[in-house]
Amino acid sequence: MMINPIKDKSKNQILDAALKVFVKKGYAETRMEDIVLNSGLSKGAIYHHYSSKRELFLSLIDYWESNSFPNFLEKDYSQLSASDTLRCVVSDIVYTFKNKKYVFLAELEFWSLANHDLDVRNKTKSIYNKLLLFFKAVINKGIKKEEFKNLNIEVAALSIMTSIQGVIWFSIFEKTDVSAEEYLNDVIEFILHGFKK
Repeated sequence: MMINPIKDKSKNQILDAALKVFVKKGYAETRMEDIVLNSGLSKGAIYHHYSSKRELFLSLIDYWESNSFPNFLEKDYSQLSASDTLRCVVSDIVYTFKNKKYVFLAELEFWSLANHDLDVRNKTKSIYNKLLLFFKAVINKGIKKEEFKNLNIEVAALSIMTSIQGVIWFSIFEKTDVSAEEYLNDVIEFILHGFKK
């Protein structure tokens, strides 16, 4: 199937604008007119692609995952130890936090709406399941290579994911005694210390 590059470009323009507006105003306060203004496109162009704010928001979750969230799931870590793989993941998250903090604020907005909207919950759950599968595979590799002790892989993967999710706190509260980078680097070392034989 051939993708129309003009159509694709305008959709990306709409989604880029929507991401910024949703982060700034929140889902409840965002109007389609806000996205029209921010995108520089006509109202008709936006409604050509999305019939409602909700439909746009649901598309935005997929767009966020593939275009904004750190792309560590696509990398080849086969030459790295499990520990160094997790350090690389943290490095990618730190880089994204420093350069695109709005990515994590958008995630917070997804969480908020997931509590009230089953479709949003299912989309966000799908993203987190991919992350958990990735962390489980890394932990399993560490156990098989005898880098890590025998762990409850489910609990270990959740401990990594929830600790990394702590970066959202730094997105909300900008002035803290500890930087997001210091937090993430230290927390992964704490976790790795607990995993190692």
